[in-house]
Amino acid sequence: MSNVKSTSGERTFIKSLFQFSVGQWVAALISFITTPITTWLIIPDEFGKAAMFTLAFNLILNIVLLGADQSFARFFYERPENKRSNLLWESLLPSLSIGIFTFIIIGIFWQELSTLLFGDANHFTPILLLDITVFVAIIERYALLLVRMKKRGKTYSLIKVINSLANAVFTILYALLIDRSFYAVIIGLFFSHLCSATVAILYEKNIWFKKTKIGKNNIKAIIKYGLPFVPTFLVLWIFQSIDRIAIRNYCDFAEVGLYTAAFKIVAVMSLIQNSFINYWVPVSYESYEKNPNNTSIFERVSLFVSAIMFISGMGIVIFKDLIFLLLESSYRPAAGLTSFLLLMPIIDTVSYVTTVGINFKKKTYLYIIRATIAALINVAGNIILVPKYGAEGAAVSTAISYVVYFFIGTYFSQKLFPVNYHLSKFYISTLIFLIVSFINTFIPILYLQILSAVIGFLIVFYIYKDQFFYLLNITKDGITKIRKTKLNNID
Repeated sequence: MSNVKSTSGERTFIKSLFQFSVGQWVAALISFITTPITTWLIIPDEFGKAAMFTLAFNLILNIVLLGADQSFARFFYERPENKRSNLLWESLLPSLSIGIFTFIIIGIFWQELSTLLFGDANHFTPILLLDITVFVAIIERYALLLVRMKKRGKTYSLIKVINSLANAVFTILYALLIDRSFYAVIIGLFFSHLCSATVAILYEKNIWFKKTKIGKNNIKAIIKYGLPFVPTFLVLWIFQSIDRIAIRNYCDFAEVGLYTAAFKIVAVMSLIQNSFINYWVPVSYESYEKNPNNTSIFERVSLFVSAIMFISGMGIVIFKDLIFLLLESSYRPAAGLTSFLLLMPIIDTVSYVTTVGINFKKKTYLYIIRATIAALINVAGNIILVPKYGAEGAAVSTAISYVVYFFIGTYFSQKLFPVNYHLSKFYISTLIFLIVSFINTFIPILYLQILSAVIGFLIVFYIYKDQFFYLLNITKDGITKIRKTKLNNID
């Protein structure tokens, strides 16, 4: 009987995950179609400037949020339904307050920021857009988080599709009709955030526009829980951005552009990652609140996610050269970079499962320790490797530091909330992926690159064969039920 319940629960989990994922897959398809178009319209040098804008945007956004968005997710299921509107505004107000202050500071020092990001002090418009986009993104973060926490998978998927379409349409139209510069990417980013924020608010307008009562003590509790995330995010930003900063420092904007183009392909995996995370965060908190002693869901999910991410990554490595043939010729040297960079979404996705203990026990300061150690390793690696190997060196350093990042976070979490994650399977698969990535990055023999990736694919499939066969059986059962339903309707 328990097996039946378990299977039923897992099917429900997979069905709900699919609802959150379908929008990400459509968004991935849109991105896959528009990325080659964008590379034909915008040269690598301009692409590199757009990448620097994005780095600044992510840094500022994570600072002004004050970690209150993390508090909103953590306390969501602790509040009754009729009090969640209060929680929303208690979390949002600190972020908006800091956002307004930051808006003013950026406006005062816009020339210095323009020089830092783009190499000259004459780009007032993109700095103004940076200011406005950050403000819009604050609201969007909470609007999307509310949809996620209420587990509205179909709605969330629709919003992600709208976000991706808006980004693609406005970027391409600007490049075609106005100017083929990095401004096009910035305009696309702004309108993507604006459109998704608007739609998300409309779907949950009953909560957004409900009469609320703000509690000062609640705001203090929100800031207390969330604030440790800010230095963590800052260190994480260094950890995740030092590669492009190092390339910008030791090379040029064109090299940054090539590296960013490789990230565009890796973004397909990041979309899979986001589709899982968006569903997993509320499910993990809810599962823990209901039964803190039940670790089976975390064990099984870690296995399934590891299997899917490693296999998907290996698949992209096999076909990477074919994918890059779609891009403008000046971007094709970036194909070799994708192999190491793919480890980022793979490791990051699995770590969302294996580090849940840190969140459950509210020991968020441990994230600072993890991020700091990983960032120091990545900074050292980039300083050593980028001057000699350029973007390839940055990719290697980033991949290795992510492995360390995973190990430290999982170690802390296991001490607080022990779960059998079957880590031997994960680390063996990671080693295989590193070997395949090295061959595909530094050995310019195409058949050897493809052969190594195919062998890696088969090894990883064998390691996680039980998970794949299980998913296959669920799929077969689902198809059988659909066929039986159709036959019964005919009868």
